[in-house]
Amino acid sequence: MAVCGAGATREVKEVLREAVVVSLPALLLCLFLDFFAGAFLGKFYEKIRLEYPIILVILPGLMGLRGNIFGALASRFATMLHLGEMTPTLRDENVTKNILISLLLSLLPVTILWLVGVLKVGNANVAVAVFLIVSASTIFASLIIGYSTALATLIPFRKGADPDAVAAPLVTTIGDLVTVPLLVAFMILYERSTGFFGGLFLAGLALVLLLWRHSRIGRDDIRTFFEVMGVVAILALVSSITGSLLQSYSDVIGATVIFSVMYIPILAATGNFGSIIGAKTSTRLHLGEIEGLFNRDVLLEISVYTLLAGLIGLLANVIAIGVVRSALKETVGLVSKFLIFYPLLVFGVMWMAYFMALWFERLGLDPDNATVPAITTLADVFSTLFIILVARSMV
Repeated sequence: MAVCGAGATREVKEVLREAVVVSLPALLLCLFLDFFAGAFLGKFYEKIRLEYPIILVILPGLMGLRGNIFGALASRFATMLHLGEMTPTLRDENVTKNILISLLLSLLPVTILWLVGVLKVGNANVAVAVFLIVSASTIFASLIIGYSTALATLIPFRKGADPDAVAAPLVTTIGDLVTVPLLVAFMILYERSTGFFGGLFLAGLALVLLLWRHSRIGRDDIRTFFEVMGVVAILALVSSITGSLLQSYSDVIGATVIFSVMYIPILAATGNFGSIIGAKTSTRLHLGEIEGLFNRDVLLEISVYTLLAGLIGLLANVIAIGVVRSALKETVGLVSKFLIFYPLLVFGVMWMAYFMALWFERLGLDPDNATVPAITTLADVFSTLFIILVARSMV
């Protein structure tokens, strides 16, 4: 009994150490970076809401699915590194071809979400402009996020850390950080110089063709493409729910002020926690470490990460207060309902991530390709509903 107790204590210490030393710094970095995107959205929120309402329908899905696709890429890279199928260098052929696959996959949800936005908002005057803007931003954002994903996976592995504990949160945050500024930049560029905008769009297409030429796509890569494409197509439709909610309740969120700034960081943080558990479970399934329905290691990890969620929620609220007061010149304070219930939201999302990985594996799908995209998409939906409910109680 003493030996078992000592072993359990040691296990708890190891999980705490990984959560605090590896995951927490990544989550904190993600939170601060996401507030850059959040502040950017807050500054241009009214312009987008009034002049480009279709973008509000597209935006949550655009951010979420972009993070999903490259989060799945990070999960695949981590598994290949653990199994010795990939060398930890950018020159490995798996890097280029997987970035190309992820870039092509990123263009699919853009089209689906754009169609949903046009049908919902019905603003035909800006529909074509919005499609060109989001397509151009997607190409350049995908290239930036793709190579960032490779670095976020390879560097921790070289340092002896588990990439699954750090890569997915970093990748989804980089996606958020790049998505909103690039989207706004291309929106402004389209308004001021359509000629220069068109030149950049063609340059982006040329870069895609260059990547294609230097990639050797095999049967397994084609299987991965279609497997992820099927998942992403379904999730794009699910993401349209998030966008529709945001567009429908944009006035409620905007009225609270603080949630217009916190919206992106909260969606990202919730998805990050789910991604960590999803990626870890996927790797354990590949390594044959999970046999039954429940896993004690996962229970321990979810408990520890729920405590971290409370800390992240508090920091998010405090940072948002500073951003709103300094950038928007409004007076806001701590939101007690958010602070109390946010850890419970994250707790539920992490358990969903765990069971979804098991479910995908039993369906014959690679959990690396499906779990992170699925959980971050669902996290966006539940986080948006959560924010709307809290915001409505404040106005």
